[in-house]
Amino acid sequence: IANSPAWSADGKSIGYRNFTYHTADKTRNADLFFYNLETQERKLISARPGINSGVSFFPDGKHIVLTMTRGESPNIYKMTMDGRSFDALTSSTHDVLNVEPSVSPDGSKVAFSSDRNGRPMVYVMNADGSNVKRLTVAGEYNSCPRFSPDGKKITFAGSDKGHFDLFVMDADGENMIRLTSAKKSTNGKMSDNEDPSFSPDGRHILFTSNRDGHHQLYIVDVDGDNERRITFDKNDYYKPSWSPYLE
Repeated sequence: IANSPAWSADGKSIGYRNFTYHTADKTRNADLFFYNLETQERKLISARPGINSGVSFFPDGKHIVLTMTRGESPNIYKMTMDGRSFDALTSSTHDVLNVEPSVSPDGSKVAFSSDRNGRPMVYVMNADGSNVKRLTVAGEYNSCPRFSPDGKKITFAGSDKGHFDLFVMDADGENMIRLTSAKKSTNGKMSDNEDPSFSPDGRHILFTSNRDGHHQLYIVDVDGDNERRITFDKNDYYKPSWSPYLE
C-alpha cells in the first residue's frame, strides 16, 4: 500500500508513505519514500518504527516536515532531505495527535491538525515549532490543511453533523468560507468532500468526493464557484496532490 503523495518544491520528486514489509523482524511499517521522476529511482528516507507519513517539503530543497510516532504519540518533525537528522516541532504526549503538516510557500510557517484541545482542529506554527496558534474553533473534526501557493490562504476539510466539506480561510484564520455542500446521488445523504489541494496558480482546489457512490476527483474555484467532476469511473481516489509549475 502506497499513499499520501506530496510534491517537492521543484516538482522533481514525490514523497509518499509505503507500508513496507521488513524481513528482519517480519513486520510492516509505514515508511517514507521519495520517488525521483527524472531518474525513476525510489529512495527510502525514514523507516523508524511507527508512522513516517504526511510529508511536506520546504522550498529550500534541504528539509521536509512529517509526522512520526517513534513509539509515542504522533508528533511533527523537521527532517533533512536524506532522513538522517531531525528535530521535533511538536512534543505532545498521552495520545495527542499532531499530524498532516503543510509548509507555507516561503518556508516560515507550518500548518497542521491537532486534537490537543479535545477535537482535531487546524493550527499553525513557526517553522521552528514556536508560536503555535489555533486557527479553527468550530466543527467536529478539521483536517488536512494546505497553504495556497502565495501563502495567503489555507484550505482544509471540516466535519460537521457527520460529514466533511471543504473550507478556505485567510492564513491567520479569518474570513472563512464553505466551498462544498452536496448530497449523495445514491441515498440523498450529505456527501464527504475531503483531501483539498491547491492548483499552482491558487485559483482552484482539487478534492475528493463520494457524492456519486465512489470517491472521485473534483475541482472547485477558490471562491466556491464552478464546481466540476474530472474523473468518471468506478475507482476510488484519495489524497490528490496538484503539482507545482513544472518547467
